[in-house]
Amino acid sequence: MSLPELFSRLLPLLPPDNAEHELLWLCSHYTGLSFAELRRQLVQKNAASLNPAQCAAIQLAVQQRATGRPLQYITGLQPFWDFELIVTPDVLIPRWDSETVIEQALRLLPKNQPGALADICTGSGAYALTLKAERPQMQVCACDISPAALAVARQNAAKYQLDITFFAGDLLAALPPPDKQQYDLIVSNPPYIENDADLPQDVRQEPALALFGGVDGLDFYRRLLAEGVIDYLRPGAYLLLEIGCEQAAAVSQLLQQTGFIEIQTGQDLAGLDRWVQGRKPL
Repeated sequence: MSLPELFSRLLPLLPPDNAEHELLWLCSHYTGLSFAELRRQLVQKNAASLNPAQCAAIQLAVQQRATGRPLQYITGLQPFWDFELIVTPDVLIPRWDSETVIEQALRLLPKNQPGALADICTGSGAYALTLKAERPQMQVCACDISPAALAVARQNAAKYQLDITFFAGDLLAALPPPDKQQYDLIVSNPPYIENDADLPQDVRQEPALALFGGVDGLDFYRRLLAEGVIDYLRPGAYLLLEIGCEQAAAVSQLLQQTGFIEIQTGQDLAGLDRWVQGRKPL
């Protein structure tokens, strides 16, 4: 079957808002062809035929996508920063918006300066991998309550040969006690969606453990701060939190109430609030 024939058959089965891009993505994944080459073949009168195995794989993927299964869980991959991260239904799918949190973290971590950082609620390991790759002199650890998520994060670290220490456990309880280890930066993308939020069908297929943060979405921020995250930081070090776009004021107030200073908020590329940071006093 040629690519134009396959497109005409499968395109109507996909969500109409982004059908062409999604089908190109799936075709590229299962054929190894670039988007540019696929588009060239789509307008060719005598386009080459795809082999039966490729056609079958693409058709199965489209059937899965038509049920609302996220593309990333179908292909098992999600681009993030300079990586193609392994993702499974056990982890939250990393979003482009989170790259703005990475950019801010790198501003807080001078190049070539040794130190230590921790990524809490690491999921796929997106934060930990990116920061270790960009600041290789740093000792990086990452933790998550989900053993299945940690298995994915370890796979990603091995894939890119990055030396990261992983801990299993619930928030700060996973880390060595602060009298044994303190950090120059703690980053976290905790669950922050309100429990009764009306989510798109594909988002609802991501792990609830990584999505929902209580009635107002703030439970995990309250816990991090109440359980003494400030004690895990060296004097003058930073806590950097990804947030929902309407949570900046509430999370900033929580940081202020627990002793953080120089509290700042930053936006993503859409201009929406995406992170809050605070500094431990010297």
